[in-house]
Amino acid sequence: MGQLKIYFDYFIYLTSQQMDGASILLFIETSVLSVLLLYGLFFVYEKVTGRIINSNKKRALWLMAIYACFIFQIAFYRRLGMEKSAIHTRIYFGFRKWDGTVDEKQVVYSFLNVVFFIPWGFLIASALDNNYRRIVMTVFYSLITSLIIEVAQYFTRTGASEATDLVTNACGGFIGCLIYIVIKSVYTKINILKEGNV
Repeated sequence: MGQLKIYFDYFIYLTSQQMDGASILLFIETSVLSVLLLYGLFFVYEKVTGRIINSNKKRALWLMAIYACFIFQIAFYRRLGMEKSAIHTRIYFGFRKWDGTVDEKQVVYSFLNVVFFIPWGFLIASALDNNYRRIVMTVFYSLITSLIIEVAQYFTRTGASEATDLVTNACGGFIGCLIYIVIKSVYTKINILKEGNV
């Protein structure tokens, strides 16, 4: 129980640290602007090309835009600039192989990075067509998104750029994709059974 309490305390601490200084008003404002901008882009695209964008894809992209605004809040806006940018190339999840001990804070931090990208992976997967494409492209887009965040944090000095974050974020995206595939598969089977009983 003592060990679980350590993890729980770090979870509460790191979560509150990540959310500290976040502005709900700014999140709402940027979300509304992003949705309106996407709406305009969809309208122009459909008028110019004559192609109608699937409503499910539109919905997925709108939700992605909103979640991207949340990512912006956590990754940049609330953070204070550091005196010097830092790059950590070592992949470290909190398990010390040299002495067998565990850095509980780093374990929880890595866990939160995975969880942080699960919704992102879910939304990316919902905008794509087949399962193979979903898995490959979701991991790829999650990795690219994470890389953009790390590079931007380096140049804006709003956080250390870490290779560990790339791995954990990509894993989170992958898990989100798998969750979407499972839910869609179950939903499809239920619909087939309902149609069969009609």
